[in-house]
Amino acid sequence: MDLQDLQQATKVKRELVRQLSCKPGARLSPARAEERRKLDDVLLAMRAARRALPEAGCSLEQGNWLRRVRQATGTPAKEVARRLGVTKWELFRLEKAEQTSRIQLSSLRRAALALDCELVYAVVPRAGSLEDLAKVQQKVVEAARESARLKNRKIDEQVGEALGWEEVMHKAVRTELRKMGIRVR
Repeated sequence: MDLQDLQQATKVKRELVRQLSCKPGARLSPARAEERRKLDDVLLAMRAARRALPEAGCSLEQGNWLRRVRQATGTPAKEVARRLGVTKWELFRLEKAEQTSRIQLSSLRRAALALDCELVYAVVPRAGSLEDLAKVQQKVVEAARESARLKNRKIDEQVGEALGWEEVMHKAVRTELRKMGIRVR
């Protein structure tokens, strides 16, 4: 291992330490646990709704809630467009934008209000609870830290070997110089 390899290894070690010390959510703090518990309580209704959708013949991926609610309530497109202050064709464009996942949340919220509805927006874990996700994330962080520790140990061993090799070389050079009669410390 030469000096450049040693310097590169040191840089890698510093970068790993920097990355690990800057990881957000590295620990499952009690304050975050309370926040997760409250969010899980709120998201319980969302998870129940998600389970009920297939039974009702609906899918979250369809993305045509505006049209379905408008048609289910029997509200004519012309009336919803009037409430929104747009043309009927603009309403159809909004419905199409929702279906293709290109609608803005502010537009979706306005359209929901025009239908006398409320927009409910949530990010719900696919499986389990937020606490479960937090535990999985904690394991990922711990695995990354352990991997970094192993890399650091390996780098330390390499550095130690390099330093040991250098010390042995200096000692051998000093010995040879002394044999030649040259004074060295």
